[in-house]
Amino acid sequence: MLIRSATSEVLAAQPPAYRPLLAAHLRRPAVIAILLAILVLSFLALRYAHQEAAGRLDRTLDTYIRIHLRQDETLTRALISLADPLPAAILVAAIAGAAAIARRWSGVILVLGGTLTAVMISEGVLKPLVGRLRYGHLTFPSGHTTAMVAIAIATAILVTGGQRPRSVALRLCASVSAIVIAASVAIALVAQHVHYATDTVAGCCVAVAVVLALALGLDLFARVFDRS
Repeated sequence: MLIRSATSEVLAAQPPAYRPLLAAHLRRPAVIAILLAILVLSFLALRYAHQEAAGRLDRTLDTYIRIHLRQDETLTRALISLADPLPAAILVAAIAGAAAIARRWSGVILVLGGTLTAVMISEGVLKPLVGRLRYGHLTFPSGHTTAMVAIAIATAILVTGGQRPRSVALRLCASVSAIVIAASVAIALVAQHVHYATDTVAGCCVAVAVVLALALGLDLFARVFDRS
């Protein structure tokens, strides 16, 4: 009885084991996704640097999107409003709060740090550096798209690797829903003439590269720390 009690006290004193953000079999695909995102972003940045006119890809995608979505302005404006600073900040706080309740502190860092870093890179570094204009405003990459995709990817990582809900199907559905909403915001930005399609693709690339790189970095740091 004394041995059992002592063992229980030792286990209770130990912190919960670290749960990786990315499973081992997902790390290589994540690295590939980061590299592809950087390549696409670099190509688009060089192609559209200091330009204002739409490229051939923009004209094709923009025309298709506007034909099918322009008439539904209520929906597209509502989607765009989700990525405005205040609603986006509320989303980030809610997701980070849920991760904190679950004691998944790496998830808190991923949501807060990943989203903030991605948006800062898009707005503070790449927009002035690339200098693409639309109606006199810097648009490449799209900051709205960057924020929403960063939130969606962080959410998908936390939900798929979490313990709640217990149903795998529900976790998969929640992850896909977050990504679909982010993609819908990007499409709505094009439909409302706020961005070119390539601006939103670039914003997506920034979010993918930053959030996945941060997830890999946090997992690596945890493994190194456990070994020390």
